[in-house]
Amino acid sequence: MSILQTTTGSPSPQRFDFDEAKRSFEHSGYVVFRGVIDAARLARHTDELFQAYDAANAEGPLFDGGGGMIMGHLNCFPGEQSRFVYDTLEATGVVDFVRELWPKSVRAPNVGCNFNLPRSSPQNYHADGYAADAFPIINIASVDTDNVNGALDVLERTHLREYQYWEIVRQKPRSIRVPLNQGDVLVRSSMLWHRGMPNRSSRARPMLAFTWEGGGSTMSDPFQKNAGKIAFYPNRYTADVAGKFQEYAYVLAPGVGAVARFAMSLLKR
Repeated sequence: MSILQTTTGSPSPQRFDFDEAKRSFEHSGYVVFRGVIDAARLARHTDELFQAYDAANAEGPLFDGGGGMIMGHLNCFPGEQSRFVYDTLEATGVVDFVRELWPKSVRAPNVGCNFNLPRSSPQNYHADGYAADAFPIINIASVDTDNVNGALDVLERTHLREYQYWEIVRQKPRSIRVPLNQGDVLVRSSMLWHRGMPNRSSRARPMLAFTWEGGGSTMSDPFQKNAGKIAFYPNRYTADVAGKFQEYAYVLAPGVGAVARFAMSLLKR
């Protein structure tokens, strides 16, 4: 993996060696650009995310305690105020780099954020897309992210072709944790198998995400989703009784879920 460092001065596409980044991405399925986004502005935005989360829970737990609250991983729209992050990615050439690798990413991205709560559980390994419709994902570290607060876990070189879960279990690709400093940018393929990891710190760990599934957002301005206001959404599990049962079952007995998933992938074979 290549980790590319910014230089001092005003943002410019020449601040990175994109040829090296491309070689690194083709080998590993991801590449890290260091120090891209202004840390002070990210810190202010992160405070806004925390305030919005507290406000959303003021009258009781979000989604009545389900929808990802049990497992500790939520989806989030980071609000119109996160636009500065994408503007910087455009100014530094990172967006052009992404579009060179994925020419179908012609529209503006879908705008999101992973909100990893304290005392969260590890997710299952998974990929976000398949070979036929692979798309780019740009993650931005809103805070310093390490093995304590849930740095991403990726499986080496699993972006090279489409895998079934049974193959992942059998082949046991090498696991790589990807720590990031506040303002670092991770570009990865949707085909790269990965999982969210437990947050053992006392604060939530947000990570911004711009994605181009289906070529990008169908909105003329994706930063105006939810009228531009920060919002939280369920992650994987529904907020009804059945969803809560499934979520509790996975948290309490993750091995059972893994076995069931392995069996289902064998049936698909």
